[in-house]
Amino acid sequence: MKNLKGKKLALIIVLIASSLFQSGASAVTTNSLVVSYKQTPQSQIQKWTLKCNPTGGTLPQAKNACKQLLKIAKPFAAPDPDQMCSQIFESEEVATVKGSWKGKKISAKYSKTNSCEIARWAALKFLLQGSSPS
Repeated sequence: MKNLKGKKLALIIVLIASSLFQSGASAVTTNSLVVSYKQTPQSQIQKWTLKCNPTGGTLPQAKNACKQLLKIAKPFAAPDPDQMCSQIFESEEVATVKGSWKGKKISAKYSKTNSCEIARWAALKFLLQGSSPS
């Protein structure tokens, strides 16, 4: 009888530990991004990667980029289609960001073709331009 109680207790401990491990493992989400950047239509596409949690990739200063991205509530949100934007053209630069962020797939495009798009670009300049001099 004593041996049976000990086995039940051991089983309960294993189940609790397993549950804690699984919930902790799912709380850690790897963020993995691929950024493509083109300065002009004639330029070659530049690409770099960024991984956060753990930090890695080919983007210079990846650790700093991860910290900055985590401070932004929705860094890859599409612009509000009802937002009024001034028709200001800043440059021909374009960028895309694809991958996963906080457990969700993302695919975002960026340009500098109006005031709203320019603001989106400015918020993520550290990621979109990578090591580009622009």
